Amino acid sequence: MALVAEQAVLIGALRVELEALRRQAGRDSSNSSQSPSTDGPGARARVKAARQSADQQTEPAVEGQPTAGGLAAGGSGRVRARRKQGGQPGHRGSGLVPVATPDRREPVEPACCGGCGAGLAGAPGTVGSRVQVFDLPTFSLAVTEYQMMRRVCDCGHATAADLPAGVRGGPACYGPNVTAAATLLASQDVLSIERTADLMSTLLGAEVSTGFVSCCLTRMDEALTTAGFEPALKTALVAQQVLGTDETPAPLTDTATREPDCPNPHVYTVRTMDAYTGGGADLVWYGAAGDRTMASISAFGILDGYRGVLVRDDYGGYVHYDDDLAGVQQCLAHVLRYLDDAHTIDTDVQAWARQVADALRAAIHEINTARAEGRTDLDTELLGRLRRRYDNGVNVGISTNLSRPWHKGNHPGLQLARRLKRKAEQVWLFTTRLDVPATNNGSESAIRGFKLAAKVQGCWRTLATLQRHCRIRSYLVSARNHGRRPVDAIRDALSAKPWMPPQAA
Repeated sequence: MALVAEQAVLIGALRVELEALRRQAGRDSSNSSQSPSTDGPGARARVKAARQSADQQTEPAVEGQPTAGGLAAGGSGRVRARRKQGGQPGHRGSGLVPVATPDRREPVEPACCGGCGAGLAGAPGTVGSRVQVFDLPTFSLAVTEYQMMRRVCDCGHATAADLPAGVRGGPACYGPNVTAAATLLASQDVLSIERTADLMSTLLGAEVSTGFVSCCLTRMDEALTTAGFEPALKTALVAQQVLGTDETPAPLTDTATREPDCPNPHVYTVRTMDAYTGGGADLVWYGAAGDRTMASISAFGILDGYRGVLVRDDYGGYVHYDDDLAGVQQCLAHVLRYLDDAHTIDTDVQAWARQVADALRAAIHEINTARAEGRTDLDTELLGRLRRRYDNGVNVGISTNLSRPWHKGNHPGLQLARRLKRKAEQVWLFTTRLDVPATNNGSESAIRGFKLAAKVQGCWRTLATLQRHCRIRSYLVSARNHGRRPVDAIRDALSAKPWMPPQAA
């Protein structure tokens, strides 16, 4: 009997370990914080199979309430409705529209009469149809020689003219348009200085050197620093009602990461979320630090003085600010991934996770529908039912997993359910304020380029050059969001007239 008991204990331990291994093997970008680029063939095959299954299956929504993406508000299964290709209903198009006054009109004459073949020179006619062609001029350098005149006054004093604005000296130099183009290309997340110089040559015919491109970035950064752009942007952000924030590892050379103040470099962003809650021009700030600590976040000088609502994930470095904030909205994209992960451990035992996830998806759908329709009167009865379903599901998750064994510490389902219960108000804040988005996707999208940079261009050589890149990106992205073309914004900055973020009244 002792041997049987010992074998039963061993079998139980092996089952728990097998469950953990299956969970680990089944994790991908859909149910964890892993990047989609790390998904293997198995994960992609599961996504494809789920889409094919969704084309053949439907499931009625509980209480007649559809959820975001066609998900049922309750029930045991989740089915995503297959969307049609192309723009979705409500998507704002951006096609070409004819202008009232084109830059040039060019009549096109028929070669001859389509009936008898006779010439039509001098024959009466009208405009049969019109087509407007939007195109760029031929890319070629134009050389302008400025002759600074020197005049001698009657008093005998000789005066020479100054260089025109944007001209840095001679005997030969590139003009402000070439400088702006090089600065714009080099400030993109996926173009290195070397590739920028190559593009300037192959696309624009300007044989610039990598030293010239680097000098352009230095001039741009100095111009923004002199104008006080970054402090003004931070001041404008602190005055906002709702902000989102996120961070991602930054690619630096091994030499840079061996510096004592740069063991774990990260890029951070803090931004407004207007574009995700009904429109509006957003301010976006980027910054870089040598580690991912609360001290580095505070050193940026934004969140310490902020008193609005912060949309974020559950990284512990931000928890310090919660007591001084008007509220916190947990990123529900993260929460839903964690719930999917818990559900896949055991789809029967962890059914509570599906119930909680479906309640959240239904709430997101209700809020998004209200915004799209311009409503401020929410269906409070529906939201109340969904909140109760969420609370009940979380309580079931705690009781179900309270004594459930796991190979290391508490069961993941228990950890998640307890966290969702403890932070329920942060999960549901978006249902009480329409200016608060349910997810932090805006912040994640803002720093996606830095993740691509690690794959495409390699890495930055120093933390200082990465910080310079962040300052320039903050300027160009924010200016563009406010209707200023980046190339024009660069010329403005180099002319000591940079675009500046609007300040709260």
